[in-house]
Amino acid sequence: MNKYYKLSLIFILAVFVFSNCSVKRITIDSTALFMDDISDSFFEEGDIDFAEQAIPANLKLLEGLIKGSSYENDNLLLKGCKMFGMYAMGFIEDATTDKKLDKKNLKRASVFYEKAKDYGLMIFKKKSDFKSALEGTIEDFIKILPAFNENDIELLFWAAFAWGSYINLNKTSPYAIADLPKVKAMMERVIELNDKYFYGLPHLFMIVYYSMPKMFGGNLEKAKEEYDKIIRISEDKFVLADFFMAKYYAVAAQDKELFLKLLNKIENASDDIIKEKLFTQVAKKKSLILKEKIKDLF
Repeated sequence: MNKYYKLSLIFILAVFVFSNCSVKRITIDSTALFMDDISDSFFEEGDIDFAEQAIPANLKLLEGLIKGSSYENDNLLLKGCKMFGMYAMGFIEDATTDKKLDKKNLKRASVFYEKAKDYGLMIFKKKSDFKSALEGTIEDFIKILPAFNENDIELLFWAAFAWGSYINLNKTSPYAIADLPKVKAMMERVIELNDKYFYGLPHLFMIVYYSMPKMFGGNLEKAKEEYDKIIRISEDKFVLADFFMAKYYAVAAQDKELFLKLLNKIENASDDIIKEKLFTQVAKKKSLILKEKIKDLF
């Protein structure tokens, strides 16, 4: 075999390998574009049982695409951050009145939130200044946040939501709690940029934050102010806010009357009060389960 034949063979093999890689990358990038439509269709789904059964398979597909892209496709990473976090909140937390199963679910939710957080932070860590600030002090971290603009709102919110939710389920961990000021700073940046994002969803996070014990930064008066803001922004249509207000604020304040009032409000809400029906259905299902826990909460 002469050297020219060998070189030709190597060239053909290289073209084959690289073309296959290109086809794979193009396929993944093209599929990533459809994930926007898929996530939107889930949010608009009114049948909560159908959504709960269908989402896990799509999460595995999404996870495979993320891995196939070598974690380089930011759109897929964002969808992973958003969908894994939403699934944990919507279908794993507050899913049962069985105490033993509930404890198991909280551990599962923690794993999903951590995965969602990691996907979001993977995008941010591609920026060297963010990566170094993430490992630095809260002062260093706050200094880099003004670099994020309106185009970063979705990523900032869902990364902070997943990270904050993970911390909320791991409050006994000093390592987790140590990051809480950074998460709060991220959410405050979202509020600065557009506090009306998704019916005022950033304020929902702040309800949870300010309903925490004082040692973690809690302030019930501020929690009530955040609730009032989301009610005003959403025109009192985003009933998931009522659920979070009942679960966190009313319980922290030991206001049983408000607790029941909020849960009854959710139960009586119209199924199509907002276009994204799944959020309403999630609130309704979770409120029924939460109401059954009333003796343990008050």
